[in-house]
Amino acid sequence: MSETQTLLKIAGYTDTGLRREYNQDHIGFDQELGIAVLADGMGGHKAGEIAAHMAVKFVLDKLRKFVLQENSVSITGSQLLEFVSNTISSSNAEIYSAQEAEEAYKGMGTTIVATVVIGSQIYVGHVGDSRLYLYRNRTVQRLTKDHSLVQDLIDRGFYTEREARSASVGHVVTRALGTRPEVEVDANEEPLQAYDLLLLCSDGLTDMVSDWQIAEVIDENIADLEVAAKKLIALANHYGGKDNISVILMQT
Repeated sequence: MSETQTLLKIAGYTDTGLRREYNQDHIGFDQELGIAVLADGMGGHKAGEIAAHMAVKFVLDKLRKFVLQENSVSITGSQLLEFVSNTISSSNAEIYSAQEAEEAYKGMGTTIVATVVIGSQIYVGHVGDSRLYLYRNRTVQRLTKDHSLVQDLIDRGFYTEREARSASVGHVVTRALGTRPEVEVDANEEPLQAYDLLLLCSDGLTDMVSDWQIAEVIDENIADLEVAAKKLIALANHYGGKDNISVILMQT
């Protein structure tokens, strides 16, 4: 797999929101290499923040090295996808070891969504309920599936997507990094078209702002990713800002 790396435009921001004392989200990206990583930490007294920082740093560093290697060594798409999955699994082991070794870190964990864009393909791996969306033709399509109790209930037919938004079901993540010695990572690849836009986000955005509103904000600010990202965060805060809010936009 030796495609010319297309330079993307990337903008990313993270915000504490209106009701949380700490921001336990963390983001990282490399515009030149087409890599973005977002994590939403969980755990008491800043432990979730540490888990999220560990996950983003570990995964971003490993993906950078791998993509740079890809420029000189022939690597297939399936090998890249496997590397994304294995890197996230390895970060799980690192976080789990840290929380086992340090009393202050007990119970910490984090979601993660990580993407690599090479040529006209996107490679994504994720654990938890942080999401990746594709914006195309003025609409958004979710490319990841939440690992959460609510999603399980939707899959079993107890709720529709719309009903689930207002259901009084606790925000329970069924998979996370660092909470168990091993974790199952969902990984897949998708083809991209010219002018596609990708959105990585934490549930602090999607719990507050509906998909059609996300599409509307992107559509109105498509010429300036920085403005679009800031307006998405502002809208989540406008509707209550109950959680930390993180957004990364990537445009081909």
